[in-house]
Amino acid sequence: MNPEATQRLQESIQKTLSTHAKSDKSYLWMAYWVIFEREADADGLEGWLNDIKSGLSRADVIKKMVESSEFKKRLSDVTS
Repeated sequence: MNPEATQRLQESIQKTLSTHAKSDKSYLWMAYWVIFEREADADGLEGWLNDIKSGLSRADVIKKMVESSEFKKRLSDVTS
């Protein structure tokens, strides 16, 4: 995916989640379903919650998830 498309995807996901998620935990649960199409695992969820509590923005969480190897593999599976 080219950088411009990646940026648009991140912005779209963030806007959608911000509209519906009230807490950081619900935001992350929804992010996992939207980005990875699965439930959040306990360790991953806890790690992201700690990152947010330490100052990582929700936008940066989405960016990191979209840039992750898991998402890239899922995207590759869908487009090939």
